[in-house]
Amino acid sequence: MKRLYLTFIPLFIVALLLLGCNKNINLKPVYEDVEVPEAEIQQKSISILNMSDLEIIKKSADFLKSCGKTLTFEETRIVYENNINTDILCKNQDNLDVHYKGEYLAIYFYPHAQIQEQEDILVVYIGQNGKVLGYREESNP
Repeated sequence: MKRLYLTFIPLFIVALLLLGCNKNINLKPVYEDVEVPEAEIQQKSISILNMSDLEIIKKSADFLKSCGKTLTFEETRIVYENNINTDILCKNQDNLDVHYKGEYLAIYFYPHAQIQEQEDILVVYIGQNGKVLGYREESNP
């Protein structure tokens, strides 16, 4: 008889555990009545930090081509900078000075050593909103 109790007691405990672990029980969350602010759906500007290197180089190269520049480069360098003053940064497509204050990317296109179509280093500037500000040419040392 003791053996019968020792067999049924563990089975009874397992049956209670299985009944207690029912998947159909929906517990009400504690935070349900609290209002959660909705996230902003539309992002109004593109952050320059979220752009990939390939996107940055393509956008810069397309801008230089639209300005009539022949672009043959061997190496690029992308520099993140923050301009505290509103100094003259570069020239835009219309050859006007661009004054810019804030964060920007400077993309340096170094000329290919064996191709002489481009002699100077071309630097393109992209503003904080992802828009190309302009470019300038630096003499190659």
